[in-house]
Amino acid sequence: MQVVLDSNEYIFGFGPAVRPECLGLLEEIAGNPAKYRVRIPRTIIEEVGRNLSPERNKAFWSYVNAIDVKPDEDWLVPFELGARYEARGLTKGDAYIAAYVHWTGADCLVTENRDFHDQEALPFEILRAGAFLKHYSARPEHRG
Repeated sequence: MQVVLDSNEYIFGFGPAVRPECLGLLEEIAGNPAKYRVRIPRTIIEEVGRNLSPERNKAFWSYVNAIDVKPDEDWLVPFELGARYEARGLTKGDAYIAAYVHWTGADCLVTENRDFHDQEALPFEILRAGAFLKHYSARPEHRG
């Protein structure tokens, strides 16, 4: 399964106010490398870096390297695809993330951003960390 984690998943997993479901999501992905392939654009890397302390950013980079993710450059995503999502009412930044998920062919975007959850009929699934764990976790304690 190919997934994109929005920046808030990393920030809430590594930041000072850890949310257990976001940390659980990161652990689930790291613990099942054959099951999940994570994609990450440069935009998310930069946003996470702006929101974490240097120590926590180092932990984030260790995680990215451990799950063997190579960031994609933002310019690879077609501008027209972003414009299409912006026309659906998403902010410019959120439209870019939606376009990126679409462009990569990812199955799912995991995000806590409610603006994404208000969208309908997207070519990919949108889940919060807790819902992702409930639906896809290999560990019984995360199943609902």
